[in-house]
Amino acid sequence: MTMQNITKSLVLLAACSAMTATAGVTPAPAPAPAPAPTGWTGSVSLGYDTDYIYRGVQVMGDGGYAKDLISSTLDLNYQINDRLAWNINLWYGTSAAPATDYDELDIYTRLLYKVNDQFSFGPSLKYYYYPFLDSSPLDEQLEFGVEGVWTPCAGTTVNLGAFYETESEAYYLEAGINHVFKINDTISLIPGAVISYLDRNATVFGRDVSDFNHAAIYLKAPITLKSNVTLTPYIAYNFVFDAIDTINPAQSDDFYGGVSLAVGF
Repeated sequence: MTMQNITKSLVLLAACSAMTATAGVTPAPAPAPAPAPTGWTGSVSLGYDTDYIYRGVQVMGDGGYAKDLISSTLDLNYQINDRLAWNINLWYGTSAAPATDYDELDIYTRLLYKVNDQFSFGPSLKYYYYPFLDSSPLDEQLEFGVEGVWTPCAGTTVNLGAFYETESEAYYLEAGINHVFKINDTISLIPGAVISYLDRNATVFGRDVSDFNHAAIYLKAPITLKSNVTLTPYIAYNFVFDAIDTINPAQSDDFYGGVSLAVGF
């Protein structure tokens, strides 16, 4: 296992921090910012993924790996005030691969408190339901989390998360970074990277795990078809670390990709 991915992310963050430095005389006071808008916004989307890889793990269904995943998402956001934002997300995925039975429903909510223009954080809650495991005690999972979003410079976002999943008594830590390069009014490129750590009890799955889990790099290319319609193809490469090696020795590093179509409202 290597730590090179962490080093690369830190170099990018340092460059962004340097870009935000200012010099010279003190500017005139800026006008007071307008109040943040309140009310609901959101989007609905339809997606396709060649492989269902979640937090570095290539997900298994009844009959094999969950490939050719078709998913739909409803994402809702409510700006409570200029400091608090609430997100609700419903996601359903099913594998279209022959002889593979896999379905999953996720219900997720997060409340973010804006500390300043660059950093927000808050609690999250996620419920997982697996219809194909109806006869199993593992058909439901509940996960509590704390998440942070940092924008060290324009176009760059750092996501931080710490989660506890009750069913398998698992702690999961993740850090990710991405940057938006706007090519023109229609197309952008978003390269990014993520790294994670897993600490899981052996009570349910039979193996204690406490090690780095995975790292991944990806490239997204959002294409604006209309003002509220976006097509986003992506490619990614998943690096398997020691925690996944312990859980599933058969899984290896691999490319995957997909596309999604989102309509905002």
